Amino acid sequence: LVTDLLLSLTSICRCAKLILRIDAEKKMVERRGLAVDKYELKVSLDEIDSLIAERRFADAADIADTIDWTRVKGVHVLCRISDLYKINKRYKDSRDLMEMAYERNPSGRKIIYSLCELELKLNNYIHALQLYNAFINVAPRDPDRFLLQYKLYKKQDVNVYEQIAVLEEFLQRDFRERWAYELAVLHQRAGEEQRCISQCDEIVAYFG
Repeated sequence: LVTDLLLSLTSICRCAKLILRIDAEKKMVERRGLAVDKYELKVSLDEIDSLIAERRFADAADIADTIDWTRVKGVHVLCRISDLYKINKRYKDSRDLMEMAYERNPSGRKIIYSLCELELKLNNYIHALQLYNAFINVAPRDPDRFLLQYKLYKKQDVNVYEQIAVLEEFLQRDFRERWAYELAVLHQRAGEEQRCISQCDEIVAYFG
């Protein structure tokens, strides 16, 4: 009986060692696989960067299509490739990647801003409005909140005078040439010729 018990214990020990060895080998293979994946990702990203530098955006996007982005954790990388798709006017693909970045960093205001813009391009107004509110919660003092609000108004064809009011709020805090010029165009659309002229004079005085 004692001999049988010892034999049983020996068999159990051998089985346990075999299981541990198989498990260790499995983990080693997984680690090697991850190392290969990281290397392949680095090579692909380097190639994408080279093509972008040559302004071959479509070719760069083709390489991006071969990568499983759900396995990429880097928010910065996801945002870069989202911008690449955006340049290629592939707004849905751009939105999908920016959404992944948002899931990984829900408090990133630049990510929220970009995702809101993309939802507007895809005519997803309800989600865009939700993101606009998220942006206000994260960055209540950021003047870009008025710019996002203006883009929402413009996309939904809100009254031109309301568009003017919001854009004026933005320019009082951050006077940028592009939006100053757009305000002049809005004044012209509203029939406010004198305010349009004054706005153009301000642009010339400010930017030369």
